[in-house]
Amino acid sequence: MDRTLERALKAAVRDEVAAKLGGGAAGPDQVKAFVVEAVETLRLDYGAHLEPAEADALCRAIVDDFLYYGPLQPLLEDGTITEVMVNGGGVDLADPALSYLPPIVYVERAGKLEYRPDVAFDDAGHVRRIIDKIAEQAGVRCDEAHAMGCAMLPGGRARATYVVPPLAPDGPALNLRMFKEDLMSMGDLERAGALTAAMSDFLRSAVAARCPIVISGGTGSGKTTLLNALSEFIPPGERVITLEDTPELRLRTPHTERMQTREANVEGEGAVGMRELVAIALRRRPDRIIVGECRGAEAYDMLQAMQTDHPGSMTTVHANDPGNAISRLRTMVGYADGDLNREVIMQQIAESLCGGLVVHVERLQDGSRRVTSIVAVDPLPEGGTVIPRAELFAFDVEGVDDGGRVMGAWRARGIQPQHIKGRMRAAGVWYDPEWFFST
Repeated sequence: MDRTLERALKAAVRDEVAAKLGGGAAGPDQVKAFVVEAVETLRLDYGAHLEPAEADALCRAIVDDFLYYGPLQPLLEDGTITEVMVNGGGVDLADPALSYLPPIVYVERAGKLEYRPDVAFDDAGHVRRIIDKIAEQAGVRCDEAHAMGCAMLPGGRARATYVVPPLAPDGPALNLRMFKEDLMSMGDLERAGALTAAMSDFLRSAVAARCPIVISGGTGSGKTTLLNALSEFIPPGERVITLEDTPELRLRTPHTERMQTREANVEGEGAVGMRELVAIALRRRPDRIIVGECRGAEAYDMLQAMQTDHPGSMTTVHANDPGNAISRLRTMVGYADGDLNREVIMQQIAESLCGGLVVHVERLQDGSRRVTSIVAVDPLPEGGTVIPRAELFAFDVEGVDDGGRVMGAWRARGIQPQHIKGRMRAAGVWYDPEWFFST
């Protein structure tokens, strides 16, 4: 069937079914019956000859638009896909009836991008309707004044981020980051080659000994996956409060309270930021506070919590390496209090993270995700302005094989972290000097 005719027929069927539903609730079976009836009636009006398979596919596509997420629904149901990227198609100069060309779809599977020309939208308005549905379900705005946003799909199965005109000159664009039902444990990460058994055992004891931990890495490197896995080592009797912009964390410890930031309403009121969440969380008797990702001034409050009554708190930071993570924390603390000079800021960070770790994760060029560095933070010497840190473990890349797989090995650097050792022994948890001399 001609694409122009198909597009017109779909629009007519959607309008007909929407009119019959009248904004009221309807079950899937009723919606499907309305769609089948409308397709059969309107195809005659449009002179469209449809083979049975074509009619079935058309009905299924329209039902997915009404009940689910249109052409994206099969991708959401594919457990091997970790991310869906819908890019704006650009301005359509050939067809003045359409503002933009149809969007272009890519997916990520096993860390690799795949172009999916088989996933087709009718036009840019089609993906905009899906974005509007996602935003409405999450209770967030999507309009010209709020032309970008982030929302969770119902049930937390995926996080959506979207950009629409005027911020998206090529047309509406949408990303969906999938979250697997089965959370990866540290054992799973070991078997997947993300780290060694010695590194996993060391991190187990570090969490149990309430060492502060910062997980650093780039987008899609596995920071949240590692944080979720580490939570299985938190003693079940401890109370944990998580703070996030979007609820991605799914901790493996029973006593967890989740809190989430909130954007302002239509009147510009009611916004609750991360700093406010940290402040109220400190009054809710947490043993540990976990911030999904430190991005701004909340780092100041987070570090204060780590330094005082809430050791063992954890967070993630978007960074290129452990040193960059500490540098970004310094910048964030500066946002919180512009009167602090560099020396005072570095002293505070060092005191908060002393006896703690920066664990860096990366997505390598073959799509695999690995812990590439574990760094211990030491006290800042008097008058010092550079935080001392010792790399305990590192992944050394040795090359790429014929299949494109990154080859390499982890090296224990032979350095025993004395302050972490003291924390572990004081807490009565396992400490093995051999961790740092063999992997």
